[in-house]
Amino acid sequence: MASRKTVLVVNLVVTLFFLINATAISTGLHIYPKYWHFVFFAAILGNLLWVLLPLLLKSHSSPFFRVARAVLAPFWVFWNFLIFLYSAFLIILGIVWIIAFQWGGMSFFTFAHTPSDIFLITILAISAIGLIEALFLIKVEKVVVKIKNLPASFAGYKIAMVSDLHVGFFSRPARLEQFSKVAQNTNPDLFVVCGDITDDDPHYLPKFLKSLECMDPYLLMLGVLGNHDVYANPQKTLNILENSRLTMLVNEGMEVKRGDDVIWVAGVGDQGARRFGKWGSVAPDFDKAIEKKPANAITVLMAHQPQGFKQAKERKIELTLSGHTHGGQFGFKWLKWSLAKPFLHYDMGLFDEDGCQLYVSAGTGFWVLPVRFGLNPEVSLIELQPA
Repeated sequence: MASRKTVLVVNLVVTLFFLINATAISTGLHIYPKYWHFVFFAAILGNLLWVLLPLLLKSHSSPFFRVARAVLAPFWVFWNFLIFLYSAFLIILGIVWIIAFQWGGMSFFTFAHTPSDIFLITILAISAIGLIEALFLIKVEKVVVKIKNLPASFAGYKIAMVSDLHVGFFSRPARLEQFSKVAQNTNPDLFVVCGDITDDDPHYLPKFLKSLECMDPYLLMLGVLGNHDVYANPQKTLNILENSRLTMLVNEGMEVKRGDDVIWVAGVGDQGARRFGKWGSVAPDFDKAIEKKPANAITVLMAHQPQGFKQAKERKIELTLSGHTHGGQFGFKWLKWSLAKPFLHYDMGLFDEDGCQLYVSAGTGFWVLPVRFGLNPEVSLIELQPA
């Protein structure tokens, strides 16, 4: 039985989206009286997932709902994102119109026509460019991390990293294999997958594992769970990956040796498991992940969500690798800004605090909406060097 607070929140959210839909559609019909009527079809398609949402959240095993989610979710996300931005844009236009034109005899709908055209064309252009970037482009992001007391034999040690693949119904096997080949071509010493392997459904894990077959069979491959792997049923995910090419680290670590030198590579569970009592065993436990670490060995820690950097700093962990943010799937690395920046301090890139470092990947895949404007899918190449 849902709590009163939950019912209230759901009712507020539904009401908000109803008002935004009504605002965007009614205003559009007045601005474009002859050409806007097709929007009703978009509105129906964009909101259809609301009807199926309760069922989709309960089951990922049904083929029907698996396909329905894959087909409808992009329309749902795009439509609601569009009307939210469009409604906010109309409010700003309304304020400008009141200040500048209300007493001049120009109606709001006449005033808003050209700005609305520019806004919608801009959104369309961003979506088209972002679609091409998400589906066809790849960038190798080379990052040099200087670590104090790094053993000399590990100077130049290379870690190829992918994160947030969100493998799902529409993930193309050739595209997944392309990510693996790009990572392999960097000649890494270690390959890591930093969470969110599938998009809420372990059914797609065989497709992901197939994509790893093109890589060096002797290359060490390690991974951790992400929040979407937890939503997908983490135990089933771990069972499928057991004895596969990818060794999953859940609150544990392992020695990586070069001659007599050693570093400790560890992984923690995901923060998302804290919300589900039955998955408490895969909630992050930083102490357990490093309890068997050899004395004086440096640690490279995988933690899907960068918020774990706080716990990593408390334990003086030298390097933490994270993903999760996708950079908001919209951003500009040369400006060091992403859509995730207003919401998350550690949005993407390299951070150095209190003698500890964190690298946050901007993501290799995408969540639901196949758009990554300004942020090409990333294969990160982390090179360790002595400070």
